Amino acid sequence: MYIGTSINESPVIAAQAGQAITNGALLAVAMDADGVKVVSTAGGVAVGLLIPETDNVAAGDTVTVQVKDMGLWKVGAAVTAGDLLTPDATGKATKAAAGNFILAQALEAATAADQVIHVQIIKAGFASAGSNT
Repeated sequence: MYIGTSINESPVIAAQAGQAITNGALLAVAMDADGVKVVSTAGGVAVGLLIPETDNVAAGDTVTVQVKDMGLWKVGAAVTAGDLLTPDATGKATKAAAGNFILAQALEAATAADQVIHVQIIKAGFASAGSNT
């Protein structure tokens, strides 16, 4: 019998790192049986974003992953406010193309790689041709 709610309303989860992660702050991560790993395939499926306090972690360490709501994401290339975003091969945000997993929508523009922007995590599935603004 459950008393109360079984719904976790937190925007973050604590997860085990499935790999050593260097300078992990604000990168997209995927999850598998080993734990969370920085997305290494452009357009790949991601569970969320490592929080700003994430630095260098060893495999097996606990990391905090933002899985919903508004957050911060480091970009891999210039983006425009309103763009649907996917991870690049280093876990940074880039404009989604057809067939890419959409993790978030840009809430502001970035003019160059490694800038940090506000995003809304939406996990909208896979982009189709013409689905991006």
